[in-house]
Amino acid sequence: MQLLKKKFNNNKKTALDQSKTIQLITCDNITEAYFIKDRLTNEGIECFLTNENFATLMPNYYNLFGSGIQVFVIEEDYEKSRELLKDKIEPEQAETVCPFCGSTEISFGLGKHKALKVFNILLAFMTGIPIGNMRVRQYCKTCREVIK
Repeated sequence: MQLLKKKFNNNKKTALDQSKTIQLITCDNITEAYFIKDRLTNEGIECFLTNENFATLMPNYYNLFGSGIQVFVIEEDYEKSRELLKDKIEPEQAETVCPFCGSTEISFGLGKHKALKVFNILLAFMTGIPIGNMRVRQYCKTCREVIK
């Protein structure tokens, strides 16, 4: 019994235990999350993942609840982490132009058939059945076309 107590009473504290953590990024899938985690760890930045089981076991609910696999880092390493993952966090902000009408009035939303999509979401909540891949998409405000 003493051996078990010694084994599990390890009082080693890591930087993650003693510092405030901040969410760095939310990933769509487990592969991307572990890629980012490994990239940070290789640079000596301690981090951890949350929601990996939920996002893996119930991928149909991922965008519905706005959760994904979140990567957290220590507050002191936040700026270094952002600089390291600049390509993931702040991709090039080129202005999107609608390929159908040439308008620059692009927005995020459900696109066409909003009422039907909202009904599907409500129906999925009431029945407990996943609705599938219903993601927020870019659409043109002028011609109402969905941009892929």
